[in-house]
Amino acid sequence: MNKGESTYAIRMAQNNFDEWNDATECFSKDSSYYYEALATIEDAVKIGAKVATYGMEADLENLDKSDE
Repeated sequence: MNKGESTYAIRMAQNNFDEWNDATECFSKDSSYYYEALATIEDAVKIGAKVATYGMEADLENLDKSDE
């Protein structure tokens, strides 16, 4: 997954979360919980991409490290 694909996947996942959050009003968009949820979603997308690319032996220690 290249940088553009990763950015797109993260944004789509966050958009999906925003749609759900708008419908449920679970988190106020100015709360720390909202931003923590967005960061968790970003990490989940990065983990999924690394495992899909490298399998179960993927190095998940540093999610921001580029493997390109």
